[in-house]
Amino acid sequence: MAITENMEAVERLKAAVALEPVDRHPVFPIIVTAAARLYGITQGEAWRNHDAAREAMIWCFREFGYDIASKPNYYYPMLPGRNLSAPVRNLIPGRQLGEDDLYQIDERELFSRDDYDKLAALGWNAFWDEHYEKMSGKSLEKFTNMQMFSNQLYVEDMKICEENGVPIALGVAVDSVVMAFSLSRTLTEFTKDLHDVPDKVEAAMKATADDLIANAIQVCRNNNQNTAFIVLERGSGFYYRTEVFERFELPFLMKYIDSFIAEDILPWLHLDTDWSLNIPYFKKFPKGKCVCDLDGTTDIFRAKEILGGRVCISGDVPAALLSIGSPEEVEAYCKRLIDEVGRGGGFMLTTGCECPVDVKPENLRAMVETGKSYKGKDTKAAGKAKTVEAKRSVKVKAMPEGAISRALGELDFDEVGDLVKKAVAGGEDPFSVLNELRLGMNAVGERYSSGEYFLGELILSAEIFKEAMDLIEPQLPARDESDSLGSVVIGTTKGDIHDIGKNIVATLFKVAGFTVHDVGVDVEPKAFADKVVEVDAKIVAMSALITPTFASMKEVVEILEEKNMREGRYVIIGGGPTTDDVRKYVGADGWSLDPRVGVDMCIDFLKGSG
Repeated sequence: MAITENMEAVERLKAAVALEPVDRHPVFPIIVTAAARLYGITQGEAWRNHDAAREAMIWCFREFGYDIASKPNYYYPMLPGRNLSAPVRNLIPGRQLGEDDLYQIDERELFSRDDYDKLAALGWNAFWDEHYEKMSGKSLEKFTNMQMFSNQLYVEDMKICEENGVPIALGVAVDSVVMAFSLSRTLTEFTKDLHDVPDKVEAAMKATADDLIANAIQVCRNNNQNTAFIVLERGSGFYYRTEVFERFELPFLMKYIDSFIAEDILPWLHLDTDWSLNIPYFKKFPKGKCVCDLDGTTDIFRAKEILGGRVCISGDVPAALLSIGSPEEVEAYCKRLIDEVGRGGGFMLTTGCECPVDVKPENLRAMVETGKSYKGKDTKAAGKAKTVEAKRSVKVKAMPEGAISRALGELDFDEVGDLVKKAVAGGEDPFSVLNELRLGMNAVGERYSSGEYFLGELILSAEIFKEAMDLIEPQLPARDESDSLGSVVIGTTKGDIHDIGKNIVATLFKVAGFTVHDVGVDVEPKAFADKVVEVDAKIVAMSALITPTFASMKEVVEILEEKNMREGRYVIIGGGPTTDDVRKYVGADGWSLDPRVGVDMCIDFLKGSG
């Protein structure tokens, strides 16, 4: 039965947030980079031609008919304003990247560990005013003028969108404090900071939060648009244990929320990665005052069970489904979302994170039309959902007996380094030291699998292992291939420069006894396949953090098939947007989001094929 609409788009959105009745659920695909390709221009042209980029956004809104647009112009990877995020450098299509590649962040260290004391003394704004030129090579005056120009363009674009009947959702995008620090230090270094100097990090965060909040409020006032998009990712239970979340993310997030609500600004929490462990904490949020925007990794159906009647949930049509699925599959998933997450209100049908740049137009249309026409099942017939607390079972594993392995298992950087140096200086068998390191890494892996350790601990252990290996490798004789489990070629294929996940998995392959050939990032499919052939690798491991990489991974497999080199090889993929459907699309044998499980799958393959 067709839905009779009696609400305007903005009115509908506000009612959904407030957990009030709506004529239908708001439909809001977060379209930014996809607009250019759908409109028929390259990503590079969208960066160079401001007017064309804005027209692409307006055209998409009209063409697909969704309720509200996210931003008035693709030009702003983040919304303009003063010091709202880590001052990272964007790699831009047509400049540092290919003409139609997706822009990406050049993540590198922007301040040192020693600078935490300065941040604590100066705050976020004064610190960056003082250090911007040293960090970027550009003058603060030039940066300030650039920001003023960007802000002016944004206001003008907002006006043009309003004149064209395109409502805009977001007034500002602001990093959480964890995101701002992690991007400024890099994920690996920030994780080490949390482990080594937590008090310094916390003091700097306390001095930073007020500036970030005040900056965001000011931009909302400038834009006359009262929604603050809070960028959250690296404080989640995917990365860190709950003790870290409770100390370094939650109190500052609550401060953001309370401060924005006090200024009549809607806090829109963009919860990238898996927040399932943290969702129960969100019951503390003021009722009907904010949005939890889930990106496809967090279990949205479990989130509804926990937060239903308390917080509006938006999500979560997956990027992989929109880029490689069919309209029928998109329609079926949207109907499930409306039936289960939309039950009782407080729901918006959105994309899981940003709409992928390679979205199929027919899939986007299926999402929008289903959201606008499907009323959902009779809510009276739906059983009452149980409230389920998201928990991760924790079973402490016994630590290994050796001093080196025990220190590594406990993530003691300095102790491992000292013990390995003493072992090398004392002429100890380097293979015995290597075995100790592997035992320690196995202990870390067991704690990770049991739920005691998280991705943050895997990152730390990988760094400890690499530094220890640097000390003992000169003492190791040339390796006999017969001592290796086999060769693995690992990398990130064309279109993606992210390497953190790849690096962790590469380290775990080394720990397991593989000979690892890391081909790096943004690798052409032919070069990737050629390396597999060159070293006769039995394991092919490919990582992806953005959907355009799917086609590159598929091409690697196709090239191996053309060379008659596919048989007898195990191709495994992983990374944030990947799913089992992506595995099938690529033609891979295995898929895992868990680094340790992925390595175990490869070992099992070799055992079975041997």
